[in-house]
Amino acid sequence: MTSNKFVGKLLFILSFLLLAACHANTEKAEPVPHWFDAYSSFEMKDYQEYFNREMINMSPDFVPYGDWVKQFYAERNYEPLWTVNGLQEHKVDTLSACISDSYKHGLPSSLFRFAEADSCIKMLKDKEIENEPEALYTALFNLEMNLTEAYLRYATTMNFGATDPKRVNGVKWLNETQKVDSLFVIESLQQVDNLSSALNSFVPKDPSYQLLQQELVRLYPLKDTVLPKIPEKEISLGQRNPAVRLLCQRLHLTGELPKSVQETDTLTDEVLAAINLFRVNNAIPESDKTDVETMEKLNRPISYYTDRLISNMERMRWKVLPAKGENYVAVNLPDFTLCAYYQGERVYKTNVCCGRTQNPAGVDSRHKNGIVLPFKAETPLLYSEINTVVLNPEWNIPHTITRDEYYPKLVKDNMKVIKKEDLYIVNRKNGKYVQPDTIDWSKLRRGNLPYRLFQSSGRHNALGLVKFDFPNPESVYLHDTNNKGAFKRRVRALSHGCVRVQNPFELAKVIYDLNGFDEKKQEELSIIVGNPPTTEDGEEFLEKRTEKEEEYYDKLSDELKKFYRKTRPTRVSLEKKMPVYFEYYTCFVGDNGYIHYRNDLYYKDGNILYLIQK
Repeated sequence: MTSNKFVGKLLFILSFLLLAACHANTEKAEPVPHWFDAYSSFEMKDYQEYFNREMINMSPDFVPYGDWVKQFYAERNYEPLWTVNGLQEHKVDTLSACISDSYKHGLPSSLFRFAEADSCIKMLKDKEIENEPEALYTALFNLEMNLTEAYLRYATTMNFGATDPKRVNGVKWLNETQKVDSLFVIESLQQVDNLSSALNSFVPKDPSYQLLQQELVRLYPLKDTVLPKIPEKEISLGQRNPAVRLLCQRLHLTGELPKSVQETDTLTDEVLAAINLFRVNNAIPESDKTDVETMEKLNRPISYYTDRLISNMERMRWKVLPAKGENYVAVNLPDFTLCAYYQGERVYKTNVCCGRTQNPAGVDSRHKNGIVLPFKAETPLLYSEINTVVLNPEWNIPHTITRDEYYPKLVKDNMKVIKKEDLYIVNRKNGKYVQPDTIDWSKLRRGNLPYRLFQSSGRHNALGLVKFDFPNPESVYLHDTNNKGAFKRRVRALSHGCVRVQNPFELAKVIYDLNGFDEKKQEELSIIVGNPPTTEDGEEFLEKRTEKEEEYYDKLSDELKKFYRKTRPTRVSLEKKMPVYFEYYTCFVGDNGYIHYRNDLYYKDGNILYLIQK
C-alpha cells in the first residue's frame, strides 16, 4: 500500500511538472493589450486549438524553412510565440525596433519583410479585422508566421549574409560557406523568449566588423550630403590657400584631422600630417605637399565610404569554411598584400601581384542581370592548403598563354625566343623533347598546337626560385618572380591569376617552422636554390649534392644530355599543410587602427550593393 501511494504521488508530481512545462511560456506571456479588448470573440483556448490545427496542416512553403519551423512549434506543443493573448506587444516592438535599425549594418529593413506583420497589426489596432473567431484567428495565425519569418530573416542574414557569395563573385568564388541548417533555425526560435538577448547575439562579434559598423553609423546620415569641391591643385607646406580650409573640413569629416585642430587657410604641419594619414588609409604615397590624386580622393562623396563599409560588412557575414585557426596565410587582393599567421600571431606581411582586371571601358559588356561578371584573368577567391614547396620550379606554360602570347613571337623568331627565355619543348602526345629548330610555327594551327612549352628552372624563370602549391580548380599558386620591378607599382594586378610574392623565402620560413624543420634542414633548402653554405654541414651537403648531379648526368643518353638542366625542381612535401585564403576586402581596419579603403579591383562591391537593395 505504501509503495502504491508513493508511485501515485510520483505520477501526480510528474504530471504537474509536465503540465507546468507545457504552459510555462503562456504564464510568462504579456497580458492582453488594452486595445485588444475590442475583440470580444477572442478566447485563448479556442485560438490555441485553431493554431494547432493550422500548424499541423500548414504547407512547408508557407514560410521560409517551413519544415524546421513546424518542427519547432511541434516541440512546444504548437504554442504561439508572438500572438499569445492576442499579441505580445512588447516583444513585437523589440523586433520592430531592431529591424528599423538594420541600416546600421548596411541592410535595408525591407529585407526582413516585416511590413506584412506591421500592416496586420495596424489593421488589428484600427479594428479592421472582423470580431468573429474565424477571421480573427486566421489574421493572428498569419501574423504569427509573418513575425516568425521576419525574425528568422534577421537571424540568418546577420549570421550568414544577405547575399550569395557565388552570385556576387561568379566562377571566381571557389569557397564553401556555412549554410543555414535546422539546428540554427530551431535554436534561434528557442531564444525568442529572451528576445533582446537573442537579437544582440546575432550581431557579428568580430572587432573589425564592429569598427566598420561604428563608422557606418557615423557616416550614414551624411551619405547624401553634397560637399563643396576642393580645388585639385598642389599646395606646399606653409603655403596659404583657401583650398586648405576645405581640406580641413573634409579631413574632419573623414576622421584624419582631430576636431581639436581648427580650420585654417595655411597648410600647417598638423594639416599635412592629417593629409598623409589620409594617404596611408587610401594607399597613396606620402608627400610634403598636396597633389591632384589626393584631392580627387578627398573629393569623393560620403556615399563612397558608406558603400565600401556596407559591402565589406556583408563579406564579413559570409562564413567561409573552414574558419581560420592559429596558422594560415591570407591574401587580400585589393590591398595587394599577403599576411602569414603563426600560432595566432601575424609574423609576416609582404606585397603581392595578382590577376589582371579589365579596363573600366570594358566593364559594361560584362553586365548581366545587374551583376558584373568576372574577368577571366582575375585571381579566384578560395580556401586551400599549401601542401608542397617547389624549389627551382619549372614553368609549365599554360596552353592559353602559349597560344595568345608566345605563338606570335615564335612565328616571328623561334630560336631567339627559345634562347632568351630558356624554353624547351615537349610533344603533347608522347611527352618527348623536341628540338626547337625543327619546328615551323607558322605552319601550325594556333588553336591546336601539338607542343607544350616549359621554362627551365633558375633565376630567369617567371616563377622565380620558389613556388607554393595547393590544390584548386583554377591551378593557381603562390610564387616568386624574376620581375621584382613589378612590386614598385602601386596597382599590381598583372598576372594571369597566380599570386606573385615579393619576399617568398620569408613565407617559406614560416611554413618550414610550422613543419618543425631544424636549422640544418632549412640551410639545405637554402643551398638548393643557390645560396652559399654557412656551416660545415652545409658545405658537406653541397658537395654530396654536386656529386649526385654529376652521377645523374653521366647516366643520361646522348640525346637527353642535349636537354640537361643543371638546376632542376626539388619538391618539398609538407606533413603540416598551411591553410591559405585568397580574400577580397576593399575596406578593412589597418595596422594603424584606422579604416582603410582600396579600389574595387574586380568590380565586386557594386554586385553586393545591387543584390542587397534588390
